[in-house]
Amino acid sequence: MHTVLFSNHTGYGAWRGPVVPGADVHEVVLGMEERGALAEVDLVLSGYQGSPEIAAVILDAVDRVKAANPAAAYACDPVMGNADSGCFVDPAIPPLIREQVVPRADVITPNQFELGELTGTPLPATADLATVLEAADAARSLGPATVLVTSVLHA
Repeated sequence: MHTVLFSNHTGYGAWRGPVVPGADVHEVVLGMEERGALAEVDLVLSGYQGSPEIAAVILDAVDRVKAANPAAAYACDPVMGNADSGCFVDPAIPPLIREQVVPRADVITPNQFELGELTGTPLPATADLATVLEAADAARSLGPATVLVTSVLHA
């Protein structure tokens, strides 16, 4: 389900469109639950969080899905920014992702910048494989069983 309706990715600069209020997203989840659809969900995937309030809605949805289907997994793309442009989300969002959302995820898919934000240790542009693997281990210690680093700049 959509949590934002943007014209383009916020990392590209200006964009247009609304953030879907968390209460509206919650209503969609409740509607799905009322129809028994959550038992059919095998994976909850979250990505860009347009407002700080959406973290609680996502975690509630994960709880509801896992209650309906205990075998379901939660994969979080902790969208916060990238190595080129830095952070491009509301400054209140990275701590929520790091402290509340990632610990509940089974899988996370950070890029190089996001991995540094999650672990509190920014990765240099020249990070070698050993440094990236150490950071992935540090991110795994936050809770997720699997850390898939989606991109790393290298010289």
